[in-house]
Amino acid sequence: MKHTWKMGLIAGIMLLLPLALATTAVTTAKAARQTTTSKTAKKATPKVKAKKHYLIVMGHGAGDPGARGNGTTEAAFLRKHMLPQLRKYAKEVKGSTITFYNPKKNLVSDTLYHHKGSYKLNKKTTVIMFHLDAPAGHGGHVIIHKKHPTKRDQRLAKVIKKYVGLNKAYNGYSYRTNLRNCNVLRRRGIDYSLVESGFITNKNDVKHLKKNMSKIAKADIEAITNEHIK
Repeated sequence: MKHTWKMGLIAGIMLLLPLALATTAVTTAKAARQTTTSKTAKKATPKVKAKKHYLIVMGHGAGDPGARGNGTTEAAFLRKHMLPQLRKYAKEVKGSTITFYNPKKNLVSDTLYHHKGSYKLNKKTTVIMFHLDAPAGHGGHVIIHKKHPTKRDQRLAKVIKKYVGLNKAYNGYSYRTNLRNCNVLRRRGIDYSLVESGFITNKNDVKHLKKNMSKIAKADIEAITNEHIK
């Protein structure tokens, strides 16, 4: 009787053994797949946040001198003194991409007379335009396209205030809707700021601009991108 019972037990174990082995194999394979998937997930390249693109524009040019004063023109002064310094510091930022509109061209005339310029810009581009004021006055301000300045506008106004001074007529900002090129940008939903850096007709403004141009350009690039340049 005991011998029969033992034989039955052994037979039962032999029957269950293949099932146990199969279950172990399935579990092992599943674990292997999970491990491989986990390793693959770790190796996956993380998404890189696209850099913000800024287009910097020197006002006038291409036959349009802009305002005149102190032995120069607005277009010539911006391209001779400001543009090289802005380009220098634009290379230093890491989290943004900065390009410059061809200084041999004029964004306004390209837009209004050739239906190019602002009409051809990517809508994700932020446009920063630099100008000098006239006919008479002192200090600069930022022309904005919304009734309230953005943080970028506020930073740009602080640069003007520090190195040249603010135009008391605007106290830092002026909301304009009568500038045709800017209206094209606005209608297309393109963000922009137009910086009046000072009066080309004011000797002190021009003096401060020339004396501090490197510092102004560095501060402007930092204000535009909200990045610190060493």
